[in-house]
Amino acid sequence: MFSRYAALVKNLRGVVLLDPREEGALGSVKWLASRFKYRNLGLPPALHTRFPELKRRPFRELAYPTEPLRELAELLAGAGLPQEVAELLVLSSSYVSPAIVVGSRFLEVLDSLALDRVLVCRDLSTQDWKLHLRIADYTTLDMYELCVEEALQALRAPGSLSELLGARAERAARDKRRYWRVACDRGRPLILYLDNLAVAAKLGVLGSGRSHPDWAAGLSVLAAVCVPAGME
Repeated sequence: MFSRYAALVKNLRGVVLLDPREEGALGSVKWLASRFKYRNLGLPPALHTRFPELKRRPFRELAYPTEPLRELAELLAGAGLPQEVAELLVLSSSYVSPAIVVGSRFLEVLDSLALDRVLVCRDLSTQDWKLHLRIADYTTLDMYELCVEEALQALRAPGSLSELLGARAERAARDKRRYWRVACDRGRPLILYLDNLAVAAKLGVLGSGRSHPDWAAGLSVLAAVCVPAGME
């Protein structure tokens, strides 16, 4: 509901996705919680419902601000995405917040959807993590307004989709320069750029005949920060 969305959106640091059963994942969750004790970390509803051990601060169950956005997540899940991933994409976009992917459980799926990625080849210090989590916030926020305008255009004029997706890919490639302090040519992913508009188009959701202007809020380009399991 919108009132719950309004209460959370200003103070949200990221939307978290993990499988608590993965070895070391809860350790990384505790690591995150110790660094964001005065800010909220959002959880997709499917994750919050399944794992009661996550029902404590700083974790908060996120609500869809409008019903069409919940329907968008359902359509993405129905088209083949894991429910948790579909919710992560739509809610991260709707809350204008980076995704924080803990462990490897969902990493392969998200990497297969990535528009671009930043790789790292060394362990990061706590200061590195704090800095680049903040930069990921800027990545998502700075792209958001234009991404929403582009998504509205694609919903109204599907023929413009290819050109819009190309422009978003170029924007993500330029944005990668923000991460120059840690970026490598090879290594594990630190940042995945996820274009929700491209994902929805690939899965056939844009042509479902059920599109709504509110979907534009859930169809931005996201920065997903990949946090390994076992962080201390």
